[in-house]
Amino acid sequence: MRIRFAGLVFAGWLGCSPGACAADSGSKHPPLLIASYSSNAAYVVAPDDKVMWESAKMPGPCQDAWLLPNLHVLLSGGNQVREVTADQRVVWQYEAPKDVPVEIHNCQPLPGGGALIGEGGTCRLLELDNHGNITKEIKLTLGGNAHSHMRQVRKTPQGTYLVTAAGENNIREYDAQGKQVRVLLGKNIETQGVKWPIVHSAELLQNGNLLIGGAYGAPVIEVDPTGKIVWKLTAEDIPEIGFAYSAGCLRLPNGNTVVAAYTSKFPVFEVTPAKQVVWKFQNPAVGNPTHVKLLDPAAVEKFLRGGEK
Repeated sequence: MRIRFAGLVFAGWLGCSPGACAADSGSKHPPLLIASYSSNAAYVVAPDDKVMWESAKMPGPCQDAWLLPNLHVLLSGGNQVREVTADQRVVWQYEAPKDVPVEIHNCQPLPGGGALIGEGGTCRLLELDNHGNITKEIKLTLGGNAHSHMRQVRKTPQGTYLVTAAGENNIREYDAQGKQVRVLLGKNIETQGVKWPIVHSAELLQNGNLLIGGAYGAPVIEVDPTGKIVWKLTAEDIPEIGFAYSAGCLRLPNGNTVVAAYTSKFPVFEVTPAKQVVWKFQNPAVGNPTHVKLLDPAAVEKFLRGGEK
């Protein structure tokens, strides 16, 4: 079965574009924005692993966070998505319906403001404006429940939507109207000898491949447009990390990969294509990360000052 995914994920929402702030040859990382599942919050951490900023608590696990061009933070958690300032002011907030169990594991900034989210429970893709109002709704039919319908959703420049359907262990792509155009089945990955317990994330790379985090005990894998694995990173490759979970992943311009590794001994790290560890992050105060962004130090400095006046 031939599997081809359209387009590239949006860039430019970090103060620098995703992965553009690669670490140098030393052991320290650039400033990080971490979404912590166990702490219900997002954190900005310094190159020495110390916390520089912590968001107010979300009503549930925080799984996605972005530093926006306006130096606000977009984050999701529990049944809410918020845009907040450095001093914790809520610019806008979306809260899901309360008549059914709902979990929002994801968010993605959209051009002009607002966000794309995947709402587990109602099983909807929603586009929100910069006031938190719904401007587009696509109803999906996916296996699982509020917790597992959708772990990560991303919109491509071509207007399609990539969804990691964790409850059914597949990755699906939909067109702008919600019609499925491609699917990558977990069972086809498993035939290539990779454990695939529950897919967590999928990032579309510039070469058209997908970079995938497969969750508990699973490697990070890169698959080509046909679904063939062309690169993988396992716990055996990096024993010093105590690699236990592959969640959100980033591919840097230099070819290195950054992983938010959730319950691993070192829950965020960067590796080269040859699987050499460049740096590793550990701070128990941050909890268990599921997504990480690399930040421009100058943007962080302005953010901590409250933005440009």
